[in-house]
Amino acid sequence: MKMRGEVVRKWECGACNDLHDHEFQAENCCAPEITELWVCPICDEGHDKKADAESCCIDTDACVTCPQCLRDHDIGSLSYEAVKIAGHCTTCTPSFTIDQQQAIQDLHYQQTGKREHLHD
Repeated sequence: MKMRGEVVRKWECGACNDLHDHEFQAENCCAPEITELWVCPICDEGHDKKADAESCCIDTDACVTCPQCLRDHDIGSLSYEAVKIAGHCTTCTPSFTIDQQQAIQDLHYQQTGKREHLHD
């Protein structure tokens, strides 16, 4: 089985259902009711039980293994797209052609909605 990121515990505001990293943030959001959830690192879906979050996306193609260094990279990371496009991850070989760099960053943005750059 491929490695994945760990599930994350978050707290849900009972009024607006926003997820917060800290319990006090959820309590202060729309007070008073909050719900503790376990969040799948792949799809960000909240679950009442940790085991449910851990098994949420287990059967998907949610990670890729770098053929050069054998590290696993979760979907939604720059390295995931780098392995798909360049055949290696950003950790073991951080050099890419300009075309590869643009393609990796564009696919990462399409996948996550976040702009991240390989090089500063």
